[in-house]
Amino acid sequence: MSQIICSAISVGLLSGIWGFISSPLGLLSWVGFVGCTSYYAAGGRKEGLKKSVICNMTGVFWAMMTIMAGNYFGTPAVSAIMTAIFTFVMCAQSKYELLSFIPATFCGSFSTFGAGGDWKVVILSLLCGAALGYFSDIGGIWFYRICHPDSQKV
Repeated sequence: MSQIICSAISVGLLSGIWGFISSPLGLLSWVGFVGCTSYYAAGGRKEGLKKSVICNMTGVFWAMMTIMAGNYFGTPAVSAIMTAIFTFVMCAQSKYELLSFIPATFCGSFSTFGAGGDWKVVILSLLCGAALGYFSDIGGIWFYRICHPDSQKV
């Protein structure tokens, strides 16, 4: 069995479990999948986990700043200006290596907007999704090594 099939089995199984347990736990299934996608898009493994989680969280933060500023000023024009400013900041933060994965920042931000600003649930769902990605990645490697005991390097 190939590495990709082993990984697909692992991702499929864990994604099914996540889909089954997320709603009863009060989490957003789709946001968890956003976190999982961010993990894989960031390159996976420990570095991808760190980068995707940190950038997802900054996206949640900037979305909440936009929402709070819009609510405070209460006009569509100010909301649009705040959106422009914080979108600029989300991109500009990529100047710093740890904050350089802009897609994950936008993923955290749009998830927060999509969840109506419920940042606590978004953060928990994103973190669970990142864990889903990490464990499905590790699970695929583990499964491959069981199927191919002679291959230690994956």
